[in-house]
Amino acid sequence: MFVRKNGKQQLYAERIIMDNWAQYVGPVCAKYSVCQSVTNGVMRVKVTNAALRFELMGQKTALLNKMNADYAFPIIKDILFF
Repeated sequence: MFVRKNGKQQLYAERIIMDNWAQYVGPVCAKYSVCQSVTNGVMRVKVTNAALRFELMGQKTALLNKMNADYAFPIIKDILFF
């Protein structure tokens, strides 16, 4: 596989997680939040509702566990909500 041969597993996994953001947080949260980027394992998420931002910050550990559950090594190390 091209991705494995060229050492791009991390980038590929980051892209898959970004594309599946709505599945991790649910449809209501996804309506008010957008995963904008992942750089060096740090995901940046724009949240348009302050109350939801606070809630997501409280659920950060659970979200990280859910996102990294399908991989042998942690892909996302931190999430920044802004």
